[in-house]
Amino acid sequence: MHKKTTNVRRSNKFFLFLMYNLVRFYFFIKGVRVRITYKCPKKLEGPCIVLCNHGSFVDFFFAGKMLMKSDFNFVAARLYFYHNILGKMLRWLGCFPKSMFATDMESTKNCMRVIKEGRVLAMMPEARLSTVGEFEDIQESTYSFLKKLKVPVYTIHMKGDYLANPKWGSGFRRGSIVEATMEQLFTPEQLGEMSVEDIAKAVEERLYYDEAAWLKTRPQYHYRDKKLAEGLENILAVCPKCGRHHTIVTKGCTISCEHCGLLTKLSDRYEFDTEFRFEGISQWYHWQKDEMHRDILENPAFCLESKVELRHGDNTGKACTRHSGYGVCRLDRTGLTYTGTQDGEEVSIQFPLKQIYRLLFGAGVNFEVYQGAEIFFFVPEEKRSAVDWYMASSLLYDLEFKKN
Repeated sequence: MHKKTTNVRRSNKFFLFLMYNLVRFYFFIKGVRVRITYKCPKKLEGPCIVLCNHGSFVDFFFAGKMLMKSDFNFVAARLYFYHNILGKMLRWLGCFPKSMFATDMESTKNCMRVIKEGRVLAMMPEARLSTVGEFEDIQESTYSFLKKLKVPVYTIHMKGDYLANPKWGSGFRRGSIVEATMEQLFTPEQLGEMSVEDIAKAVEERLYYDEAAWLKTRPQYHYRDKKLAEGLENILAVCPKCGRHHTIVTKGCTISCEHCGLLTKLSDRYEFDTEFRFEGISQWYHWQKDEMHRDILENPAFCLESKVELRHGDNTGKACTRHSGYGVCRLDRTGLTYTGTQDGEEVSIQFPLKQIYRLLFGAGVNFEVYQGAEIFFFVPEEKRSAVDWYMASSLLYDLEFKKN
C-alpha cells in the first residue's frame, strides 16, 4: 500500500513563472484566450483562503495566473502525487495533496500550516471536475472549516473553462474564451457572525455556474474543433431513443447509437440538432440521472455490479497507479464492496455509503475512492459505465443522508 507523505512548502517562483509562460504559449497556439477581472487587490495578503469553481482540468492555470503576485499554496488531488516527477513538479508549484472525499489528516495539517505561516490557501471545494459544465455540490465540512479559521475569504469565479476543455473532451477547442473574476466574499468578522448554513448559501451563490446558460449570453462565441463531440459517450450513458445503456458512440461532431443509428450532431455552440429531444448536453445527462433516480426509488434491491481491475498508487513513483488485482465491484444502498485479489491476496473490502459521499470518476476510464492516503482506482469492464457509478453514488448518498 502507498504510504508516501507530502508536506506543504512554498512554491518555487522561478518554476512557477516558467510553467505559467509555457502554458500561456500553449494556449496561444491553441487559440484559447483568458480574460481576467480583479475586484480586489491583485496581491492578496495572507493568511486568507481563495475558493475556485472547477469546470476544467486546467483551472489551476487560470487561478494560478490570478494569484501570481501572492504567496499561495493549492490543494490538489492525491492521485497525481503518486508519480515522482509529476508530484515533484506540483510541489514546486506550491501544491499539496488531498484524498478527496476522505478523512485526510495530512491535508488538514498542511492547510493549517499555510494559514499559520500567513500564506494564501487556494482550493476548489467542489473537489472534482464538473461533468456537464454545472456547479457540483460541496461537502458541509468545508463551510465549518471556513468558520473555524475566520480569515478573509476570496473567490475566483471562472466561466468558459469547461467549454474550453471539458472533462470528457479530446483537448482544447479553438475559439475558447475563459473569463475569470477574483473578489472578496467574507471578512473574518462576517464569518464570526454567520451560521454555517449562511456561509454555505453565500459560497454556493458566488461559485454557481451553468456553462450552457452563460454561453447563451455570448452569441459571438463559437468553438472550432473537428472532434467536438468525441468523448460524450463517456458521460451520456443511455440512448434517449431506444433506452439501451452504453451504446452511444461519437465521431467528429456526430453522436450515434450502436442500435438506433445516427441521433444528432453537436454544433460549434455545444447545441444538438433542433429536431433532437434535448437542446444540449446537460439536459441529456440530467434525464438519464432522473431515470436512474426513479429506478432506485422503485427498486429497493437496486445495485450496480461489474468486473473491475483494481489499481493502487504506484509505490515506485514511475506512474500514478499500478496494477493490484482483479475482482468484482458492487454498489448498493449499503455502500461499495470490492471482492477479488489485492497484491496476490483474496480480499473483500467494504466502503460504507456514508464514507463514500461521491465516487470520483474519470470519463471512460475509471471510478475511484480514497481510504486514508491510498486510492482504490477501479477500471470497469465497460469503461463507458464509469459515469453510472458516479451518478449512483451521489443519488444513493443523498437519499440516505440528505433527507431534509
